[in-house]
Amino acid sequence: MTRKQQKLIVAAMAVTMIGGAGAAEQHEHRHHHFPKDVDAFHGVLAPVWHAPRGKERNQDACTKAGRMERLAKDIRSTDASGLQASITTLTKQCQGGNGDVEGALFDVHEEFHRLIEPKKGA
Repeated sequence: MTRKQQKLIVAAMAVTMIGGAGAAEQHEHRHHHFPKDVDAFHGVLAPVWHAPRGKERNQDACTKAGRMERLAKDIRSTDASGLQASITTLTKQCQGGNGDVEGALFDVHEEFHRLIEPKKGA
């Protein structure tokens, strides 16, 4: 086997492993059993969050911030105030085009996970 063939095999293995990790993560998210109101929000956030980082993802986050805000306000099955506040920050970062959209989107994602974590004593 030539050195070039070895490099191609290693590269193919790396791509397969990375793709498998992404598929496992997506698989994990698809099998959550959220209340209907939380699931509606997740359906908008998940494709944005799991897209590759960069300008396109940030633009998509800003485009969908209004919808995320409405869906977060519609959550009645749990206290979504932290999530709502994080979306307000995301919206502000989107205005003007020079804000830290990536950081604000990270905070929305973190607040979503706080929202879905089992509460202590429950």
